[in-house]
Amino acid sequence: MLLSAAAGLAAWACRRAVAIVPQGKRFGMRLDSASPLACREFDLADVTLLPGPFRDNMTRDLEYLASFDCDRLLAPFEQVAGLAARAPSLGGWESQGLASHYCGHYLSAAAMMHAHTRDPRLAQRVDSLLPRLAACQEANGRGDPDFRGYCAGIPRSKPAFKQALAGHIDVHDPRALYSFSLNGLWSPWYTVHKIMAGLRDVWLYMGRAQARDILLGMTDWAAQFPRRLSVAQMQTMLISEQGGMNEVLADVYAMTGEETHRALAEQFNQAAQLAPLMRHQDILNGVHSNQYIPRVIGIARQYELTGSSDYRAGAEFFWQNVVRQRTFAFGGNGDRENFFPIGDAWQHLSVGSAETCCTYNMLKLTNHYFCWNASMEAADFYERALINHILGSQDPASGGMTYYLSMRPGHFKTFSTKWDSCWCCDGTGMENHAKYARGIYYHDDGTLWVNLYVASALRWREKGLTIRQHTRFPESNRVRLEIACARPVRATLKLRHPYWSKPAMAVRLNGTPVHPGKPGTYLDLTRRWRDGDVLEIDLRTPLRIERMAHHPTKFSILAGPTVLAAVLGDAGLSPPIPYAGADQYQWEKVPDPSSIPTLDTQGRPVEKWVKPDPAEPLVWHIQGVGQPVEVKLVPLYRVARERYRVYFDEEIAEGRSSPG
Repeated sequence: MLLSAAAGLAAWACRRAVAIVPQGKRFGMRLDSASPLACREFDLADVTLLPGPFRDNMTRDLEYLASFDCDRLLAPFEQVAGLAARAPSLGGWESQGLASHYCGHYLSAAAMMHAHTRDPRLAQRVDSLLPRLAACQEANGRGDPDFRGYCAGIPRSKPAFKQALAGHIDVHDPRALYSFSLNGLWSPWYTVHKIMAGLRDVWLYMGRAQARDILLGMTDWAAQFPRRLSVAQMQTMLISEQGGMNEVLADVYAMTGEETHRALAEQFNQAAQLAPLMRHQDILNGVHSNQYIPRVIGIARQYELTGSSDYRAGAEFFWQNVVRQRTFAFGGNGDRENFFPIGDAWQHLSVGSAETCCTYNMLKLTNHYFCWNASMEAADFYERALINHILGSQDPASGGMTYYLSMRPGHFKTFSTKWDSCWCCDGTGMENHAKYARGIYYHDDGTLWVNLYVASALRWREKGLTIRQHTRFPESNRVRLEIACARPVRATLKLRHPYWSKPAMAVRLNGTPVHPGKPGTYLDLTRRWRDGDVLEIDLRTPLRIERMAHHPTKFSILAGPTVLAAVLGDAGLSPPIPYAGADQYQWEKVPDPSSIPTLDTQGRPVEKWVKPDPAEPLVWHIQGVGQPVEVKLVPLYRVARERYRVYFDEEIAEGRSSPG
């Protein structure tokens, strides 16, 4: 299976001859998409967040990034390179086998945050990191050709990588699934990917040529492996978690236009996991989700650069499978980092539900998917996951980030601590809150999609058009879009009319009502837009019940796209329980409350037993159905340091069907 799948991927690579067109929209991208796109994202620099809940999170993240001790980020690189470190390494996973991955996340987050804030503190930190990373890269290759171009701080990395380059990968080992990790490393390619991705982002968003040079050196170092290993050895090595090496190498190809880099990206495709997707074969049960999703992002990016219909078919099948069949109400997926069988979600409401990294990666994949299809389904998922999971993954008190988003009734969120967590979701968390500008707007030559109602300002440079979107959604249902342009501009605005906005949203153009169309469609407004035009939108967010697919007696309560949680107090949570420290699983051992309220709705409509608080917005009260007590409901994203419940049980009486 492994060899035949690898051969198939090689055959797909060989039978393509697709013209690629240069473009220079961002720093250094020489190649445009070779595939037809329905629309494109805007550059991060073209979108600025305005006051609202998303900018609140972004501001906390900005201060975290601006406070970073870069000496600690660099310590593992300098230790491995034999250079004098100026500070101790960071704690948590940085000291437990993934040393230096955090620096890659930091570079990505700082570059994206700088792109739309222009905060000089971030530029100063990035510019202090790059020359010292370059010095480490040079020192690693001095006297050892196997490590020319290598730049990472993985403990004992050289001997283990040397063993791999010498062919010490046994494809017949019964433990081959983890054979490369067993060489003394914990997901080494995962760490290398984070560093390469960080350098890529610094080049793309900040234009720092030194980041590009270091990245190309690391690319040359990585290219040794497929040259020196057999296909079977290479594929066995890639079974261990390797982040998105196939994605970042595809971006290197887009930066250089060199065919060797295209081939290298495809040589990092792990065939045993990717080839079945291209045949629409579901092999996800029990698979490590955060290992799988980045590989699929890699073939999604390769589709855009090569035009391979196989890559697109595999990525689309995966996205549809996960979003439609394996996603919780709040947009996350998995249990303790693994996909579970379709229909089994009700058995996986655990303390390990929904790793935040997985939602981060699904949103990245959704950006690709939407650009191909401009589908309402993709926009709906993006909104759901962004509001309920990502917006709620940051502690408003400390700025710390969640790892899992626990779904066990009566459990609680756990947040990272500043210097001694450094887990994967801490790293992607730095990026999550730095890139809220993504996913709001898309465009083609004459059309603008407004997908998310997020307070923001957009510069559509090609049209000479600026749009300022004022809203506090999801905290308020009012949206105001203000148009500014030097001269009238003809264009189509496609306003997303969410499926949950029932009755239909109200729309006014310069004070005149506009027919909004149907929920679940785009409202197309084509005209010559003039300076001072104003669109006003009133969204509707009625309460509704959403039942779990394949297990309809379990349900969640939503207001529009916002998942509501029953808050259950903070008993046993003082002081806050972090996911870190000597016993990093201490949060899992905290006893549940002695009594967790349940609901006896007797099948009545939700508006009969959930009532809004008369004085406090975004608060509702359960009335007449709580057992043994009534409870208060608040948006899940607002819950921080208290216990909660998201999914409830309903007993369906014999002879009575489950209500819709």
